[in-house]
Amino acid sequence: MARLTNREEEVLSLVGQSMSCKQIARALAISEFTVRKHRASILHKMRLGTTAQLTAFAKTSVTNTPQVGETLQHVDQRERHDRSF
Repeated sequence: MARLTNREEEVLSLVGQSMSCKQIARALAISEFTVRKHRASILHKMRLGTTAQLTAFAKTSVTNTPQVGETLQHVDQRERHDRSF
């Protein structure tokens, strides 16, 4: 299997936290299209066939760091703020 890039590892970690492409894009300050490309690359490199397999792989193979957890909390707060308008 091919090695994941640092960015792919970040995306994988956030997928493991059940974040959507939109949430990941906001957390990493990249476009949703770019997130989808990273996810597709991870699927190919890890020889996975479905998003469900990707999510299961992400949840079992990535250790969630406090920094990533803080990112998730920040995105959730921003989404609540966006909905209040």
